[in-house]
Amino acid sequence: MRKATFTFQCRLTAPASFSAYKGSMLRGALGTFLKKTCCTVRCTSCKDCMLALHCAFPPLFIGKEAEGGERAAMLPPPYCIEPGDTGKTFYEAGERFSFNITLFSYAVNHLPYFVHAVTLAGQHGMGKNTDAVHGTFELEHVLHNNQSIFNKEKQKITLTAGEELALPVWDPAPPEKGTLHVYLKTPCRFKADNRFSADLSFRRMFNLIVRRIRNMWALDGEHILFEDFFSMQDNADAIKILQSNLYWKDWTRYSSRQKSSMQLGGLQGSIRYYGEISAFLPFFTLAETLHIGKQTSFGLGQISVKWMPEGKSADSPLR
Repeated sequence: MRKATFTFQCRLTAPASFSAYKGSMLRGALGTFLKKTCCTVRCTSCKDCMLALHCAFPPLFIGKEAEGGERAAMLPPPYCIEPGDTGKTFYEAGERFSFNITLFSYAVNHLPYFVHAVTLAGQHGMGKNTDAVHGTFELEHVLHNNQSIFNKEKQKITLTAGEELALPVWDPAPPEKGTLHVYLKTPCRFKADNRFSADLSFRRMFNLIVRRIRNMWALDGEHILFEDFFSMQDNADAIKILQSNLYWKDWTRYSSRQKSSMQLGGLQGSIRYYGEISAFLPFFTLAETLHIGKQTSFGLGQISVKWMPEGKSADSPLR
């Protein structure tokens, strides 16, 4: 599966009042202006549109159905927003802000739609009091691998093929003991027994990663099976929690489409696992790119990890 990460650098042309967590605001603006970019019929619901099967908007923003007929589940949207939040909420005209969007699979070829949507969002404004011409901005640069690929004056983009993400390989021998620090940088939402859970055992964390991998590769029509999956879970059960500094973080977003507020709390903080973890490391390093759990398109479920082999330096690289 392909992926490409782009940094959008913006300069405000009017004062702005943004929410403390900007992932929700950015996703809302992206949805509004992706639809304006793609949609020609202007139906309220894509389900009622005769062009839905030929329009770029539903698969780019909503996601597409997994293979399997009428009752097939929806696959996740093929992007993640990383708002790079500092907690700052008030901005003056002339100040700059930036955020990342990672595109996956077929979405990599549709970068111009995302760039145009962000440009439109800047013209209309984001955040609170946009009716009073607040929150307008200019998109100055789009960076890929620290190189600008967007010409603001000519409104031209240099497309990229992205990079191929390889599936992680399970290699249980020889096992190596150590400590794995996992940092939940944004709230992680997941269900256990059909309820949102605050229990994050190593096995549950690993299962979240595997589920995410399977869903993302399904964007390319691939059905991923790990032959040693049950053996992996048995090994995961042996990994202990050394220390947990996780906490439940509640936050609320207002959906202009549904005209209602939504609670989107999740686990945040850090947790340390100990045991024969080395064989799991390729899965965790991939999860740093993919995110885990629900509402990843908002930027939720972003993690970073640090591996410390037993008896070795804390700076030992992940592998």
